[in-house]
Amino acid sequence: MKYRRPPPPSGGRAAGPPGPQLAPGRPQAAQSSEPPRRAHAWAPPDAAARDLVFGAEPVHELIAAAPGVVRTLYVRTGLEARFAADIAGVRAAGGHVVAAEAAALARMAGGESRHQGVVALIREYGYAEFEDVVAAKPDPLLLVDGVTDPRNLGALLRSAEGAGVGTVVIARDRTAAVTPAAIKSSAGAWVHLKIARCGNVARAMEDLKRAGYWIAALAPEGEQEIYELDTTRRLALVVGSEGRGVREIVRKNSDFVVRIPMYGKVGSLNVSVAAAVALFEIARRRAAAARRAAGKPA
Repeated sequence: MKYRRPPPPSGGRAAGPPGPQLAPGRPQAAQSSEPPRRAHAWAPPDAAARDLVFGAEPVHELIAAAPGVVRTLYVRTGLEARFAADIAGVRAAGGHVVAAEAAALARMAGGESRHQGVVALIREYGYAEFEDVVAAKPDPLLLVDGVTDPRNLGALLRSAEGAGVGTVVIARDRTAAVTPAAIKSSAGAWVHLKIARCGNVARAMEDLKRAGYWIAALAPEGEQEIYELDTTRRLALVVGSEGRGVREIVRKNSDFVVRIPMYGKVGSLNVSVAAAVALFEIARRRAAAARRAAGKPA
């Protein structure tokens, strides 16, 4: 017997200021006028490190959005003036700035990558608590289960934020984490989102149901089209892995399995594209309903 929930509330993006959560780090005093330290004073990480962002524009966007996430900024010797604003931002947030030779930066970024004179070593991302997300009841909510490519995760974050979603929950197992690759592909969207992790996805879905959510799994074989989904309910949209889609246990525990109708020869869309179509349709339908309620043309 399925859990019976209260009548659906009105939709809307959860209130409250979003933003990145950082894992606790040792505070550093701001040093606005000190020149960058030489690289030999600090052991630079190599290309195998998963917590590096490199390239002038990605690093600049990162620092502009969340300077406190940068633990150490490595700048090519002689380019300090070019990156003066980034250097000041990192130092003001308590991070280190290190002058490094081009060869050291190349080792950090990897031989096939263009560092453009700057590499940022970032802190581990600090996730929101899933229990706090459930208590806040953001609507709609995106639940990501099984997306293993961090670039796809980043694209999902970008799609969600663009559609007005304020909160994303990602599975702890078999799912990419918020890494530099995900941050880069999110094009800055991650800064504006509250991101939580959950352990057992089926159990998390039950927790969401008890909080009044209706679960809609997105799959090519869905029983109804996304355009038929009742968007007046408090919704959690679930997307699955790039190859296999949503798992059977997720499908069975969902209230709805919805599909995006395809009119060409291919049978499905990339997971981030599919999520964008679904989330923007939810936003469009709710905006139209709000206009009708206000006596304006839908």
